[in-house]
Amino acid sequence: MRPQTPSIPAQSIPLAAPAATSLLWLWGPVLLVICINPLIQLFAGKPPVTAAFASWGPLLVLPLITAGLTLAYRRRHLQLDARRLKIASTLYSKQVPISAMRLDRARVVDFDENPGFKPALKTNGFQMPGFRAGHFRMKDGSKGFCLITDNHRVLVLPLRDGSSVLLSPEQPRALLEELKRLADNLPRA
Repeated sequence: MRPQTPSIPAQSIPLAAPAATSLLWLWGPVLLVICINPLIQLFAGKPPVTAAFASWGPLLVLPLITAGLTLAYRRRHLQLDARRLKIASTLYSKQVPISAMRLDRARVVDFDENPGFKPALKTNGFQMPGFRAGHFRMKDGSKGFCLITDNHRVLVLPLRDGSSVLLSPEQPRALLEELKRLADNLPRA
């Protein structure tokens, strides 16, 4: 007889820190667009600020949208309890039961050494260099849910339905070992 699943409180799993320059990929183009419009106006012989606010309206909205995306980018965390792994990142979240994981096939990869594990196509997600969150298609055509903040330490968790979860915890091997320990304690149906 298997032991009962212990009732442990959810624990927060630290994520690998994304590159410090990640937000430059978000803010850089916005600031460039905002700065280019006055320069174009100036070189066209018009004063940079005109009465035609219609051309400036969208430019004023861009920083607000980018600020919202920055807040979404900062929302990322992993939580583990005795039965499931909870993932939240940007606008996306997923709860994965430990029983749905194929932990015998899970592995820690570096995308530079194992490019076959790298997500191929964003289907509904948030992506910048060195950061991926949301739903992606993998190179083999299967579905993947990602929260990748470091391409050099990615925990690949295949699921029983053929999809996978890719995560960048600070200590991927320790998380994998904890998942295996919890899976051993799950009651068998």
